[in-house]
Amino acid sequence: KSVKYNAEFSDNRISLFSAQWGKCAVTGKYFQCTGDIHCHHKVPKARGGTDKYDNLVLVLPQVHRLIHAADSGTIEKYMRLLNLDKAQTAKLNKYRAKANNQPIKA
Repeated sequence: KSVKYNAEFSDNRISLFSAQWGKCAVTGKYFQCTGDIHCHHKVPKARGGTDKYDNLVLVLPQVHRLIHAADSGTIEKYMRLLNLDKAQTAKLNKYRAKANNQPIKA
């Protein structure tokens, strides 16, 4: 599937990478390659979210899947894989709430 991004979205991704010091907003781990960088819309576009800087955050692909996951098996898999601490889980849950998903217990 080919995804086309507008200039605002592309520019904001670059700005976020710099502002986040090349690290995932939830785990604090450095992105190792461009494939590690997922740009999450805090308020989903389907719910009126925009490509503006303040509605975007960069996260690892596994974190992005966990933000949107509703299936308990998927949630358990990625929570085990990521081994998030309480502070990281709180950050994750902040993004899950904006995506209309239930919080995950730490």
